[in-house]
Amino acid sequence: MCCGQVSNATRAKAAAEGSVVNLYYFGRTNVQLRGAISGQTYQFSRSAPVQPVDARDVFSMLQTRLFRRTR
Repeated sequence: MCCGQVSNATRAKAAAEGSVVNLYYFGRTNVQLRGAISGQTYQFSRSAPVQPVDARDVFSMLQTRLFRRTR
């Protein structure tokens, strides 16, 4: 699967379950993590730093200080 396909699948699933928030990752390495509430897997990289995230997972991800909300 291509990274774009993963992003589209994530966006579709999160939209179906509720609200989605785009988060920007400003870490230096690729990261894959699981949402604390939804259990959804998210992949961020320097080449794809903005990804849709289930709103229920946003708080815990922002606590890492590696993410910020996009406008």
